[in-house]
Amino acid sequence: MASRAPRKLSKQRAAAPAARKPRLVRHLGQPSKPRAAVRKKPASRGGGAKTREATGLGFRLPREVRPLAYRLHIDVDPDKGPGYSGAVEIEIELQRSVTQLELHAVDLHVTLANIAAAGRQLGCRIEEHPERETLVVLAPRTLDKGKITLRLAFSGTLRTDLRGFYAASAAKRHYAFTQLEAADARRFFPCFDEPSFKARFTVSATTPERNTVISNGAVEHIEPEPGGNQTVHFAQTPPLSTYLVALAVGELEVSEPVYAGPVPIRLVHVPGNGHLTSFALDAARECLTRLTEYFDLPYPYEKLDLVAVPDFEIGAMENAGAVFFRETLLLVDESTVSLAEKKRAAEVICHELAHMWYGNLVTMRWWDDLWLNEAFATWMAFDVVAKWRPEWKMWNDFGHARNSALHLDALDNTHPIYTAVHTPADATENFDLITYEKGAAVVRMLERYLGPAVFQRGVRAYIKRHAEGNTVANDLWVALEEAAGQDVRRVVRAFINTPGFPIVRIERKHATQGKQGKPGKQADELLLTQERFHAHGPRTPKPARNAKKAAAVSAAKAAERWAVPWVGRLGVAEPVSGAYQEQDSLLRHLLVTKQTRLALPASATFVYGNADEGGFFRPLHSEADLQQLAQALPQLSTTERLGLLHHQWALVGAGYASLEAFFALLRALGQEPDADVLHAVLAPCEQLVDDLANSLGEPVRAAMRGFVASVFGQAARELGVVSSAGESDETRLRRAELISLVAVVAEEPELERKVHEQCVRYLKDRRSVDANLAGALLVVGARHADKKRLDSYLAASVSDPTPQERRRFRMAMGDVREPKLVERVLELSLTDKIPTQDVALLLARLLANRSARRATWTFVETHWPALRDRMPAMLVSRLVDATPLLREERYRKEVAAFFASHPVPTAARALRQALERFQLDAAFRKRAAPALQRLLRA
Repeated sequence: MASRAPRKLSKQRAAAPAARKPRLVRHLGQPSKPRAAVRKKPASRGGGAKTREATGLGFRLPREVRPLAYRLHIDVDPDKGPGYSGAVEIEIELQRSVTQLELHAVDLHVTLANIAAAGRQLGCRIEEHPERETLVVLAPRTLDKGKITLRLAFSGTLRTDLRGFYAASAAKRHYAFTQLEAADARRFFPCFDEPSFKARFTVSATTPERNTVISNGAVEHIEPEPGGNQTVHFAQTPPLSTYLVALAVGELEVSEPVYAGPVPIRLVHVPGNGHLTSFALDAARECLTRLTEYFDLPYPYEKLDLVAVPDFEIGAMENAGAVFFRETLLLVDESTVSLAEKKRAAEVICHELAHMWYGNLVTMRWWDDLWLNEAFATWMAFDVVAKWRPEWKMWNDFGHARNSALHLDALDNTHPIYTAVHTPADATENFDLITYEKGAAVVRMLERYLGPAVFQRGVRAYIKRHAEGNTVANDLWVALEEAAGQDVRRVVRAFINTPGFPIVRIERKHATQGKQGKPGKQADELLLTQERFHAHGPRTPKPARNAKKAAAVSAAKAAERWAVPWVGRLGVAEPVSGAYQEQDSLLRHLLVTKQTRLALPASATFVYGNADEGGFFRPLHSEADLQQLAQALPQLSTTERLGLLHHQWALVGAGYASLEAFFALLRALGQEPDADVLHAVLAPCEQLVDDLANSLGEPVRAAMRGFVASVFGQAARELGVVSSAGESDETRLRRAELISLVAVVAEEPELERKVHEQCVRYLKDRRSVDANLAGALLVVGARHADKKRLDSYLAASVSDPTPQERRRFRMAMGDVREPKLVERVLELSLTDKIPTQDVALLLARLLANRSARRATWTFVETHWPALRDRMPAMLVSRLVDATPLLREERYRKEVAAFFASHPVPTAARALRQALERFQLDAAFRKRAAPALQRLLRA
């Protein structure tokens, strides 16, 4: 249902606000006097280096002091400057007598503090402990066990790093938004900033009347204030962890609500975007309805606001009842959006709504179980959207995301899904592909192993049993085991607690024959062998020098053993019409030993070792079996074909399989009908052209481009570059992937010329070209750009009417080739022409550009202090992660030395992984170069 015209919640401002103390401060008493001789150490941007080891102090607060409820008031006017003031009243339960209270606060100035206990008001002193990111309130006497109330007045500054309570702007309007996960509520107000300290929140905010204010609860009433101001009071929330508190303040418009049952859903946005709200509202309603049914539990909050934030660090944040998103994920014009952008928006919306139950209502006890939140929400988003829009083939998108997790998890510098967290920087580091995509793949594997009905029954029991509480992973396993009547932990233990994943070798052993060709006594069988997959290739352990070391090596190898729910696809002799058929046989077995033998029907024409790509492992087929699969590709599902490609390329990269066999697979895909499979071809072809062939010189690079064009050029020419009315989405998407392969990667001159013509057309009229082609067109246009073209890209990135179009042009500026234009784009990264949320992503795009990578790295080194100030904690790791795109081995030493002298605590693991990938790429070039030259000569 389309939303109606937007309306404002606040009245127009009549006059400037009068300066005053926040309402809750008015009766707190006299300012407290800080305790003397407290040494302050500045907290690092990344939440602190690992000072726990250096100081001997833990980062956890005492368990015996627990908050029950907060009354939080904020006084802010984003137009008047960065300062804001606040007051917080915290009802606390003391589980024993104490003389002091410790809670979190970073970059806040606490001006007043008192405690109400046993009917008395007690003035307090304050000590600050920056190394622990806390303050200590010292009471004048012992506080007895029971309930007390702590009152604090404080002031802060709207931040510029998209964390805590921060400033944002759009169309010359100024805003304030919160982003508090993982440990940034302490940068907004003094609080007990750990997920297990759940409490109820009653929020109010004073701001000019022109501003709309959004928080977790529904608006209870708006109180007029002197000087054209207002105080907006919100209803009390159910128990929440501090990272889920939300506040948005500024000139915002709010759509009319749509309803999922009794729940009103609204979309909040900056003015002028009301016509872009329909798709997100429809997706939210559909997903919320399905999620409510899945959990068999009503939506836990009073209302649901979806807030489109003009500058936001991550994709979205699941604040209870007030979910914040990047604008690209909420504001959609269906006439100019690509299908990929639309699917991504729906998936992220559903992901965040799944958190309302799985993460918000039931919350992990501590950040080491972050995956409990994120893995489940990731899996569930794909599952729900796939059922809502089956034509979108969402599990293919999941396959691409899972492959990225497999690549990361193959590194020596990976980490288990369950990872110990000691510091806030540790928590921030864990928002990665392992936590999200690997976790989601393990959840999917478990759901398929137990069966959807059994799995759902266990999840429902888990959510209902722990509603409004905190859990650890074991609580989920208990509920699933009760539902399934079997040992679930046996299956998931290694996948959760062990870094890496298995490779499963699949060897078909044919039956022996008797005399005169008669069948012998033995049947066909499969030999399945599992071991850990290493990106560096198969490893043969060195002989141990003594029995003790040999036992340790043996124990370590035994620990790398998984209980793999293996499902194989068996080909049938006569598939109907050459297409994948559900009657193809499936063979199932739980692999718990290193080697397993399974009986196999002699009639099976092929075996594919990961049916429906349901398992988190890589199957390794013999080259003979791989040839059979290449001939039987139509009998594999799309998900299996793209999985086969993903696996084979990874196996080639690690030295488990030959480049020759992969080239044969590419040739078999020249007329591939599915866009998702063609998309899986794109990354290998890019690396072969831009890295391996490029390292051997321009003639080899030209030959490699020619090979790609020879395989996929015919299909690209048959489809052409212009879409026609009535074409299916599949045809449009296939055209886009073929253009990316032949015009962008292979740079085939004739197709590239036609694509450039379409780019010129697109620049004149955004609706004249299929939106699915826009990305490829803009890349080709940027490669041929002059100053005038770059100016047009920059202007569009600022003023185009939809956030998707603005982002396309902004990112495409990273593909310019002319040196002076590269220099200009780099300089733009230091200006507000590039939003804070996109600085790291644009620099990563420039590192991927063969004509810009050297200049980009020099620019990063030269301008690091200014760039670091523009890259939030989570996003700076994206830049570190992109450094292997520099390709040459000499850059590895430069990157290592640079970040050794400019450490980024939240990207420490990302740096180790990047340096490892430099080594892997160098080893691959050395190993694969002779094979590539032989293949191209042939």
